[in-house]
Amino acid sequence: MSPVHRSDGPVPPVGAQALYDDVVWADAVVRCSGEDADLDLLSDADATSGGTRARRPLTARPLPDRPGALLRGSCDLDTRPILSAALGVVTRIPGPVVHLDLSGVPFLDAAAVAALVQANATVAGQGRRLVLHHPPYSLRKVVEMFPDECAALEVAA
Repeated sequence: MSPVHRSDGPVPPVGAQALYDDVVWADAVVRCSGEDADLDLLSDADATSGGTRARRPLTARPLPDRPGALLRGSCDLDTRPILSAALGVVTRIPGPVVHLDLSGVPFLDAAAVAALVQANATVAGQGRRLVLHHPPYSLRKVVEMFPDECAALEVAA
């Protein structure tokens, strides 16, 4: 009796990888607005003109021009699960160099920097590089406080 299902190994059918990539990024593009989720997000002009300052969600999107991701929003206690999920996706992006654009990140707390160090270690363990672009001031300050722990982080000039 022949089996109903035959496994051809780890090679996905044509087009399946692109579908998988879309699903992975869809899972990574998670928005978190913190405890004040009932507040509408305000534009910067509204927020500075007396409106209630709402938290910006943390999002991760693929970079259009190279392998990597663009993060937007603060990386702190409230968004830690989202950052973890996004970095999990980033470490699975194929290629010898993976880029992480932090131009949309105004703040990274020490735990977020530790997550970046861990993601870097994961990528380096695969013989690849994780390159950070446009780091916020808070990342530079954490690196100054913990130079040995952050020595492996590579920041583009």
